[in-house]
Amino acid sequence: MPYTVNACFDKFIQDTVNLVPERTNRARSSRDWLVSQIVNLANQGKIPPLYGLNHIYYGSFARNTKIRPLDDIDMMIIFNAQGCTTTDVSKGEGREYPIFLNNPNAICLPNYCDGTSLNSRKMIEGIKKELAAIPTYFNADIHRNQEAVTLKLNSYEWNFDIIPAFHTTTDFFVIPDGQGSWKGTDPRIDQNRTTSANKDWDNKLLPIIRLMKYWKEIYWGNKVSSYLFENLIIDWANNNKYSRPATYPQIVKSVLEYLQNNIIFDYNDPKGFQGNINDTTIQDRYNLQSIVTNCLSKVNEAIWLEQYYSNESAINKWIEIFKDKFPGYGK
Repeated sequence: MPYTVNACFDKFIQDTVNLVPERTNRARSSRDWLVSQIVNLANQGKIPPLYGLNHIYYGSFARNTKIRPLDDIDMMIIFNAQGCTTTDVSKGEGREYPIFLNNPNAICLPNYCDGTSLNSRKMIEGIKKELAAIPTYFNADIHRNQEAVTLKLNSYEWNFDIIPAFHTTTDFFVIPDGQGSWKGTDPRIDQNRTTSANKDWDNKLLPIIRLMKYWKEIYWGNKVSSYLFENLIIDWANNNKYSRPATYPQIVKSVLEYLQNNIIFDYNDPKGFQGNINDTTIQDRYNLQSIVTNCLSKVNEAIWLEQYYSNESAINKWIEIFKDKFPGYGK
């Protein structure tokens, strides 16, 4: 039973914020099994053959920054281009990378073409058709952004979002752009950025990211993407790695002050492909900033109560901030 503020934060992160370890292990096993089924489909010629590096796990589940509930797991399946080419393989923001079929004997790819142009929507549809036949899955559908196949499971609460991709000679990936063409990405950059920052924080950053994502769901919801939010937290961590706040209250205060100062600005995709990823309006940015300002006043009060009054009163203030799932004093 926690009687200090920091102990309450530890319990809150463990019992409410973090994914349940048993479900995480089960999800990883089901993800790996799905990859094996995709490999089988490729070996049978039902989908195009796979590239040597045949998959990349990405997204918050792969980065270990996912919070409850576990609802989706992302993966990129890398296909062999079989001689296909694009007009330009240099990396750049907002670029389109049309793919052209140069090998009429390529396996499956001609089925997804408009003339000699490989249509990403048709490729997703073709892959969806084959994945839907895997008996473990309740349904296969096209993701709302037209960039992935979503597999819904019969027996588990999570879905899989599967993005087809090709690897370029300049070492990045092209994926569907939702319009039938292809765009650039490289999720390895996100993974390396998170891993590096976490290492600089002696492997203590990931729980902070998850805690603040829980805060985001309460106060900002879907107004700010999880991807943008995570990148802001990583920037905060990089700026504070030599002068780290020592306690969770001080961490929350420091992160919120950083968000307050930076949510009003554009934010460029650290991978170098999407340009500005802060797609909120100017008015929305100031509204989000105001929400942080109001919350910070409560955080400062909670810190004052802990320092000058009592742990119990401070914990009650943290319950007001993080809502009723935050543990009570001695509970």
